Amino acid sequence: MFDDQEAARLHRKLVLLQGDPDRCRAAAARRWRRGGIWVGEKAPLSIPAVSSRRLAGRLGSETDLLVFDALEGFAVDAFAMALGLVRGGGRFLLLTPPLERWPWQADGELARLAVSGRPPTAPSRFLQRLVALLREHPFEPSAPPVVEPFREGLTEDQAAALTLVLRTARGHGRRPLLITADRGRGKSALLGVAAARLVNEEGMEILVTAPRKSATETLFRHARAHLDATAPPSGGIRFVAPDRLLAERPAGNLLMVDEAAGVPLPLLLELVRSHGRTVLSTTVHGYEGSGRSFAVRLGRELDRLRPGWRNVELKRPVRWAPGDPLEALGARALLLEAEPVSLPSPPPRADACEIVPLEADRLKREESLLQPLFGLLVSAHYRTKPGDLRYILDAPNLRVWAALHGGKPLGAVLVAEEGELDEPLRRKIVEGGGRPRGHLLPQLLAGRCGVPQALGGRCWRVVRVAVHPRFQGRGLGSRLLGHLLERARSEGVDLVGASFGATARLIPFWKRLGFRPLRLGHRREASSGAHGLLVGTGLSGRGSEWIEEAAARFQSRFPWQLGETFQELDPTLALQLRDPPVAPLDARHRETLRAYGEGRLAYLDALEALHRLAIRLHEPEDPGQRMVLAKVLQRRPWKELAGRFGLPGKKAVEARLRRAVLQQLDPPAA
Repeated sequence: MFDDQEAARLHRKLVLLQGDPDRCRAAAARRWRRGGIWVGEKAPLSIPAVSSRRLAGRLGSETDLLVFDALEGFAVDAFAMALGLVRGGGRFLLLTPPLERWPWQADGELARLAVSGRPPTAPSRFLQRLVALLREHPFEPSAPPVVEPFREGLTEDQAAALTLVLRTARGHGRRPLLITADRGRGKSALLGVAAARLVNEEGMEILVTAPRKSATETLFRHARAHLDATAPPSGGIRFVAPDRLLAERPAGNLLMVDEAAGVPLPLLLELVRSHGRTVLSTTVHGYEGSGRSFAVRLGRELDRLRPGWRNVELKRPVRWAPGDPLEALGARALLLEAEPVSLPSPPPRADACEIVPLEADRLKREESLLQPLFGLLVSAHYRTKPGDLRYILDAPNLRVWAALHGGKPLGAVLVAEEGELDEPLRRKIVEGGGRPRGHLLPQLLAGRCGVPQALGGRCWRVVRVAVHPRFQGRGLGSRLLGHLLERARSEGVDLVGASFGATARLIPFWKRLGFRPLRLGHRREASSGAHGLLVGTGLSGRGSEWIEEAAARFQSRFPWQLGETFQELDPTLALQLRDPPVAPLDARHRETLRAYGEGRLAYLDALEALHRLAIRLHEPEDPGQRMVLAKVLQRRPWKELAGRFGLPGKKAVEARLRRAVLQQLDPPAA
């Protein structure tokens, strides 16, 4: 345990240098010492610097001195990363314009929120809030305490977690361990110590993976420090990228996944399936996004996949002392610990909530409203990052509606106003000569969906829908979007759209509200592991025409795309995206299909008719339709289908396929 004097020495100090840029940088340079990290674009020539865009490459390292240059712009996500790089007793030098003028000053990061035709307005609400917090912060005294190295050894939290890691490696298989903690709690160090012990004592082969190899630097540094020279030669610790783990299937006794929230969830679950013993570690608050939401989602999947899984949380900091003022500032300024409000049991009904607009000025004034609202976003979307807080407060085209109960938000929808571009800019976009900032929805409709007219329309894009975890499935999300559509129609909006990772749960939700599938992204999103789906619904006469045209183009293209880039797409998702057929099969094709179903015609001879049948399928719950789509449109090999449907081989698969075809021709009576 720390006494008060020791804790004070190991607290990190914030040094604020405000004023003229040249003088601020010169003052920081005078404090500079070798081994520090300077974050910014304009460091003195003698000092190596890293830009805010590249700071992620330094994650896993530590320093006693970090300079964060915010003189020309405050990069929120980089600031969140930088906070965790300073070890106990170290200094964080923040360079800013004069605080009283900072929110009104030109800011390069604020400019990134600009939308063509709608620049952000001064002052920055986010910076006004930050300045108020900085004025309350206890800054470093004139005689700074001496930096001392942090003590070695494991905390009680780490020691307890180490026991569980060793038990996972040595005990029964198929019982993954999930380690969660805030930043600076020693998760990576713990994994390194555990890996070394398993190699030293039992000669185990430990596989380590993470979103980036650089993220495992701390793990390997602690492993090297604890490896014995007399360790059995058979063991070892090595890094393998997540995709290579699945492609090459290397042998190992234990898989460690560091910063698991950065690995797409479908890929992570496949790693758990393919490795009998797995330890996963993730940050619950910080630059990585909402690890808390990720941990909840992962827990649900592990309940289904590995019911015997375990969880342990590290609470005591090890990189700095408890009560660290810099950590407290980061948590308050970036709402890193924001949580949804507590609900009574049973929770209130969805129709008891009042849906109201929340202006950014009100959110800046009412911290009691801003914090639970951001907590909703954090709990609902594990891609939520600290930078989203500035987006909410400063984006010029963002509107927020919330479902309030007792004045507290239980659900929210964020909408970006886009479109209404002038004729010269529309022509430039269509000709491939420009992509104006913002206006994502009309540009996707023009460039990807073949509807350039949408560039001149008034469009609303749903950025996020968030519902309290205990309120999900009760109709509040539908009520929020229904209110949004009514409001948009009353304000003369032409169409409303959204883009999200396509899942079997989300597609029916949006379709029930009248949104049509318009485009499926050809590549899986790195964050979710799912294909991005664009959906939309028309509100005005011309908006409805544009959506109808885009949806028709998608329905025409999609069956052909299934045999190319979407061969691996889940057939259930593919069927969810299909519209019911407009025209029935003609007599000639029905005769051909019946001959195939009864075994009188070979597969290749019936292929044209099978394709005409397959493009009409739209029932995701029908296993026969899933098989027809997988074979005919996705062209999956017979052997693969046998494994997918649990059949012994091609003969059994084709017999099942023939029966499925006959069922589509003669569906059972309702």
